[in-house]
Amino acid sequence: MADLLVVGAGLAGLACARDAEAAGLHVRLLDKSRGVSGRAATRRVTLPGGEVARLDHGARFFTARHERTRTLAESGVQSGWNAVWTRRVAQWADGQLDPAEDGHPRYAPPAGLSTLGHTLARGLEVHSTAEITSLERRAGGWRVHARDGHSWEGARLVLNLPAPQLLALLNDVPLEGTASEGACRTAAQVRFAPCWAAGLVLTRAPAWPHRATQARHPTLDWVALEHTKRPSGHPPALLVQANADWSAAHLEATPEDVLPVLHAAATEIMGEDLEVQATFTHRWRYATPTRRAPGPCHWDAELALGWCGDWFTPDEHGPRVEAALLSGWALARWLQAPAGSSW
Repeated sequence: MADLLVVGAGLAGLACARDAEAAGLHVRLLDKSRGVSGRAATRRVTLPGGEVARLDHGARFFTARHERTRTLAESGVQSGWNAVWTRRVAQWADGQLDPAEDGHPRYAPPAGLSTLGHTLARGLEVHSTAEITSLERRAGGWRVHARDGHSWEGARLVLNLPAPQLLALLNDVPLEGTASEGACRTAAQVRFAPCWAAGLVLTRAPAWPHRATQARHPTLDWVALEHTKRPSGHPPALLVQANADWSAAHLEATPEDVLPVLHAAATEIMGEDLEVQATFTHRWRYATPTRRAPGPCHWDAELALGWCGDWFTPDEHGPRVEAALLSGWALARWLQAPAGSSW
């Protein structure tokens, strides 16, 4: 039996697991995907000639406003796995462009944003392709069951999942009269906006001068020159993300329907033809929390059960990579609190 099971190897779960392991706990991480990092995701696209393009199609970059995050980011820069991508995000609206600059560093690892998750996961026990379908509270801890029939046991259980998925998993777990019952009611009020993303590997680099552009467009919200995050010689690549309203209205559309619309919108914004040699689309059903839960995390010492994620409010800033890290680190501290302590 593990001391701690963590379901969901996104950044909050990884941050929590890493601190718990450092405190001496035996931790097992379980995730339904083939890898780690959650929405800090990097897609590898192999081109006909064998070149590989890397595009960050979930989280766009990460910021570091807090001391611990700055230490993580800057130590990554010094060791080579991380880099400052840009200090400027241009603003586009109604055909007008404002090359705004605030000097705030946006970090993007040269090998892809998923490098952040892989760095946090180093040395941890991770079980991939483990889709957890049910939870069972037992004497002395928890047992979790996967769709493929595997199960794992742990003295404590942490869930790092979007609130709707978390509630579905807890639906058959008796929580009456516990701190977790109230926390579930709070989680039920959390809301997410979806996002359609498209990656375009181009035949030539566009003349567009801005690495990152926030757009107020009927379709698009974000345009990024992904090759500017990568080492010299990387194939020219563009990552575009639709805005929340358009994504919600086309949530069940097919990738074949979505791709040409996003491609055309990028062409309109950038004002030039974008000839592609490879493309992909991805739908994030739970992309951005638009209504979040108060506080940094939830921990119920009585049940040895907690959850974390960027849909909590660990600081006054918005939902982002750093919020996920702060939530996971906060929950790891609660795991080590005296018996009877709950958040």
